[in-house]
Amino acid sequence: MADPDEEFNKIVEGLELELPPSSEAEAPKGRHPSDPTFQPEPKRRAPIEHDEEIAYRTPPPRPKRPPSRARTCAWVAVFGAPGLLAAATLAGILLPRVVVLAAVIIFVAAVIYLISRLPEHGPSRPDWPDDGAVL
Repeated sequence: MADPDEEFNKIVEGLELELPPSSEAEAPKGRHPSDPTFQPEPKRRAPIEHDEEIAYRTPPPRPKRPPSRARTCAWVAVFGAPGLLAAATLAGILLPRVVVLAAVIIFVAAVIYLISRLPEHGPSRPDWPDDGAVL
């Protein structure tokens, strides 16, 4: 029976592998990362050509949407209803069921309103159904 190391060495000799030098003596000076005198070659980039006629201009900002009363009330309801329930719980005040039910209904209605007011981008847009990088 042959020695397993000999069989392995025969297999490895038959392979055509491009391996780095196995000892420091075989490696050229300054070319191996473990060598203290190693200096990597700087990356070379192609020069950037600037076209003087075309320059980036920051587009003017879009005008802000005027705040609507309904949207403001919906945001107050989204944060106010759970805030009321949390404050009453922390204060140890037992609220009537009608008040709790009204707070839950107001919260759900406000969330539904805000979701329904989100802009919809349909099939007429080139990036539909994905909005991509909408700014």
